[in-house]
Amino acid sequence: MNHHYSQRLIRLGTHASLALAVAGALALPLTAQAGSFQLPTDNAAGWARASAGGSLFANDPTAVYNNPAAMAFFTDPVLQITGTAIRPSAKFSGEFNDQQGNPVTGGNPNGFGEFQPFPNIAFAAPINDRLTLGASLTVPYGLASEYDPTWQGRYFGTKTSLESVALSFTAGFKVNDRFSLGLGVVGQRTETQLNTMLDPTGTASALVGAPVFGAPQSQDVQMNITLDKPIAYGYIVGAEFKPTPQDSIGFSYHSRIKQTRGGHYRLYGGEVGKDLIAMGPTAFPTAGLPSINPDGDSAQSVLDTPAFASLDWVHHVNDKFSLAASIKWTEWSSFNELVLTSQGNLLVALPQNYRDSFAYSVGGDYRVNERWTLRAGLGYDQTPTNDATRDPRIPDESRVLLGLGFGYQASNRLMLDFGYQHQFVKNAKVNMTNDISLGAGTMDGKFDDYGDVVSLTGTYRF
Repeated sequence: MNHHYSQRLIRLGTHASLALAVAGALALPLTAQAGSFQLPTDNAAGWARASAGGSLFANDPTAVYNNPAAMAFFTDPVLQITGTAIRPSAKFSGEFNDQQGNPVTGGNPNGFGEFQPFPNIAFAAPINDRLTLGASLTVPYGLASEYDPTWQGRYFGTKTSLESVALSFTAGFKVNDRFSLGLGVVGQRTETQLNTMLDPTGTASALVGAPVFGAPQSQDVQMNITLDKPIAYGYIVGAEFKPTPQDSIGFSYHSRIKQTRGGHYRLYGGEVGKDLIAMGPTAFPTAGLPSINPDGDSAQSVLDTPAFASLDWVHHVNDKFSLAASIKWTEWSSFNELVLTSQGNLLVALPQNYRDSFAYSVGGDYRVNERWTLRAGLGYDQTPTNDATRDPRIPDESRVLLGLGFGYQASNRLMLDFGYQHQFVKNAKVNMTNDISLGAGTMDGKFDDYGDVVSLTGTYRF
């Protein structure tokens, strides 16, 4: 290794230490629960373009996680820090009825409605003319919905939170001036909270055929389940091809990450309700009721985050104008059922029956002058959910994405970007009957959804 690259490695070690220090300082206050299950791992420019072009724009550090092959064309070490906040909204209109057909008491609040912040931090550095290494901290999956425990839909869920924090280490290798390859490993930690209200008198009424143990809704018991997976691993592969000086085409694939998480469940409520829950499997041995300890116990669940792949394209029309497009596929069909167990016994099985989904986007940049760049994008994100199993925890539907933003070149080394995105979401229909162990109630109606995203990014080239 020559003297030039020896000195570069020394500088890169200093830069990497700075990047990790900044990441450690920001990770804790920013990693709140995000607002949807799968999150674009974008910077502010990416949100403004509706993710069009992925990470193929020059020296974009989100390539560390999104497509490490794009790092191979970096010209300088780059540190990027992004703070993003998502505010989803989902307001239900319709009916909730208990097992006897009576309206469920309580209000009907919006279980979302608050901005939820999360970070995206990345550092990438060329080691020589062909090899670039990078590290990133991202939140690729997140969900936060919380309803009052007395709301009408409490038997279908009160609080759901899921957050996956991913730390990735990747490398991009430039085969020649037109083609590169990328490879990386991802370590992902996921925390989950699932709370729901049980209606033991509703369960008893369904099994006996009459409310002989009390009317449904009269002995509510709250079940809280907390799960955590310290770390699980996956991989990333990618490629970038430049067929012309004006065009870049990229492909990336992220593997499924298998996660078996452990934790515990707790019950909160009156003794009558807890006793009904405890005696259920003995009194009705053929009903398939779960064995639930009124004092709580351990809990386990398997929740694999799905594989996904992206195909991206960027075309530089001239020095001022660039066009971009992307197609993203996610293997959501692997999320068929959410099963919770305790001591090897089934607690609850929540059917999901997700289907594979696609997202499409077009967008671009317009460089006004040396300081200012304008951005916009339009996308369509297909939901993996379906009418038969959709519930208040994830009242998702297909959406149209409209993004706007700008970039400001503050100095030769520092770039600041702002992005805003509004998500026009199709009404999410819900028509389902609850599992008998949860009270056998029904819900019929729809959620009126939308979402807003704001994002701010600082990028520093060393």
